[in-house]
Amino acid sequence: MDKAYIQNRAKVILARADSPQAFTEELQALLRTLVDKEATRNYQRIIPNTGRFYGVPKSILWIIAAEIGKFIQKEPERASELLKVVWTEGSFEAKQIAGKSLEKLGPKYPRVCLDFVSLAVPDLDNWSVCDCLAMYGVEPVVYAHPELVLPLSEKWIQSTDKWVRRFGVVTLLGYKKVQATEKIFELLAKAMGDKENDVRKAVSWILREITKANPDMVAEFLMKQAQACRNKNTRRIIEDGMKKLNANDRRRILGLLE
Repeated sequence: MDKAYIQNRAKVILARADSPQAFTEELQALLRTLVDKEATRNYQRIIPNTGRFYGVPKSILWIIAAEIGKFIQKEPERASELLKVVWTEGSFEAKQIAGKSLEKLGPKYPRVCLDFVSLAVPDLDNWSVCDCLAMYGVEPVVYAHPELVLPLSEKWIQSTDKWVRRFGVVTLLGYKKVQATEKIFELLAKAMGDKENDVRKAVSWILREITKANPDMVAEFLMKQAQACRNKNTRRIIEDGMKKLNANDRRRILGLLE
């Protein structure tokens, strides 16, 4: 992989930012030259419903995303339109690039990020694009402006679309660095009962991730859930979600599950 070559090609593409069609055509041409057979097999194997994709490794996508990220940080007034052009190219790779491009924009321009994210969310169709957009488009906003995100997370978790519900859960990942509130756990409790495994798996992941910053709250939450546990799906979330708690708390929770 020639990083400098990819960076230079990305800059050439960005020079076409004022022409959506030319920009898209240049981006597609670049992606076609970067196809990797192993990446293609991996996408087919681990990401069901990947949709249209080229087979470009994420490590390369992140280089392109970094250049786009630099561009939109310098010209945030153009960010929404450019990101929309990238996203609506429609491929798995383009959506990953758009999500990753937001990574450093959120703390300074939260409204730009959240407006774009709200536009993109209805198009989510697999766990990888879902998690990428949440981790890079929303998580950094939570660190600086949690009050802007929580009402949106609640709305997304109540969606009729499973990928939007999973997205809503994954947006809570920012609480691994921010003090959680009772509302966070209310939302997680609601999602624990979701009919879709993709959503439930996100709940246990978030519980593990936010444990470091909120160990007592996670332990108390899981003890309450264990006391009320009535099915195997809830038990699986509890057992998976408690893995980063201390040994004593884990024993107490397991005792309540017996």
